[in-house]
Amino acid sequence: CVLLVLTNYSPSTHNLKFLRSLAESKDVRLIDAWPRESKRDRKCFELLKRAYVEARYSEHYTITKEELEWLGQRVEVLQKLVGMICKEQ
Repeated sequence: CVLLVLTNYSPSTHNLKFLRSLAESKDVRLIDAWPRESKRDRKCFELLKRAYVEARYSEHYTITKEELEWLGQRVEVLQKLVGMICKEQ
């Protein structure tokens, strides 16, 4: 959404790490949505990245309740930041 609003560009990729990088380069406030300080932070984002494609097709994808709750909290942060950034534009 941020990429589309700020640049009128919507890449056709499912690579969330790449999309995150592109969006964060347009507005650094988005970095706050996905902390990278701890191993757990990075692991949970990797689970989200894998889920975007793999969870739909693989019976071997697993995620704990705690990991899912953490991701849900981060998505709420991301939604607020995206809304704020897009409204400013």
